[in-house]
Parts: sequence; structure tokens; C-alpha cells
Amino acid sequence: MEQTVEMKATLRSQRGKNAARRLRAQGQIPGVLYGLGKDAVPVALEAKAIGRIVHLRSGHNQILNLVVDSGETAPVLAVDWQLDPVRGDLLHVDMKRVDLKKTVQMSVLISVVGVAPGVKEQGGVEEVVTREVEIECLPLAVPERIEIDVSELRLGQAIRVKDLARSEDYTYLTHPERVLVHVVTPRVVEEEAPAEAAPTEPEVIEKGKADEQKEQSEGE
Repeated sequence: MEQTVEMKATLRSQRGKNAARRLRAQGQIPGVLYGLGKDAVPVALEAKAIGRIVHLRSGHNQILNLVVDSGETAPVLAVDWQLDPVRGDLLHVDMKRVDLKKTVQMSVLISVVGVAPGVKEQGGVEEVVTREVEIECLPLAVPERIEIDVSELRLGQAIRVKDLARSEDYTYLTHPERVLVHVVTPRVVEEEAPAEAAPTEPEVIEKGKADEQKEQSEGE
């Protein structure tokens, strides 16, 4: 992954929903800088710059060199953010200070490469069971993604965490037996035939009973 991305921020003097709306109208996003035992600092970031980071699939692993106009400069991670549920616009970002010399625990995306013979030759279906694995490493050693080569994966076989290539930069924390991707037999879905409605039997009046009712009526 790219080492660091510089991000500028300004100190926020006003808080609240109205102040946040005004910031967003000006092309900025409200945020909070915290961590490493220091005071939390309300900041504002340029919307397009931070938006590019958080919308990346690996954005939560990108180290940012945050430069605040108050004088503080710190390596940070965008650990949490809020999006508008309807439009998807970025509303708020939480920035956490990190120590580049201390290990962190991160979730990294899985990327499947290659074509499985179990799919191409045997008619199976490839399923990605686990899309992220957790690792521990120094902040600048976090990989953008971890690739899984399925070019030898046959029908009924699986690749687990223990099968991943080892690295000197990070350690896997996810359980070694966790299945990441496998090739399975296609599921056959049988359609149930619609239940036939039972025929409605017409009401039948016995002839003798009908004649009896007729005679009784005439006698009255």
C-alpha cells in the first residue's frame, strides 16, 4: 500500500448539526481527531480529498499524514465514517492517531485471482466464504489486499487461512481453519408443482326427499 497520503485539516470552533450543515455546504466534512492519550480535537477536512479515501475498498487501512492548521501533524487512520443513508454523501469522519512504531490489528480484503479448474472443467461454482482476514502488523506494512490464487482449486476443495502465503510484514489473526473460498457442486432447486384445488361437488338433493318436501308444501 502507498506509504502515506497527506491530508489537510482546519480546527473547528463551532459544533452541532447546523454548523455541520454549513461546513458541508462549503465543501468540507466535520471530523474528530483522537487517540494516543491526547485530547480529542474537532476538525474539518476537504470533502473531495477525504471522500476519495473513504470510498476506496481499502480506505480504512490507508495511513494519512494529517496536517492541522493549529500546528499538530500526526499519522492517522480514518477508523469510522457516516454516510447519508439515501444519497451516500459523506457526513462525518473519525480520525485516530497511530504510532508508526507499534503494531495494529487490521481487517484486509481478500482478492481472488485465477480460474479454478473446478469451475472451468468440472462445472462447479466458486464461492467466496470469507471476504476479509484480520492481521497484525506495523501501520505502514498493511497490504492493500491479500490475493488468493484459485488456479489449482478443484471441485470439493477449499482454500483456508492456513493455506495463505506467509509474510514477514504481518501475522494472520483469523483462525487457520477458516474457509476463504471453495468450489462446490451447483445447487439444484426443484420447483414445487402448484397444489390443485379440490373440485367443488354440486349439492345433490335426493329425489325421494325432494318429492316429500313438495307434497308437504302442497298440503299446507
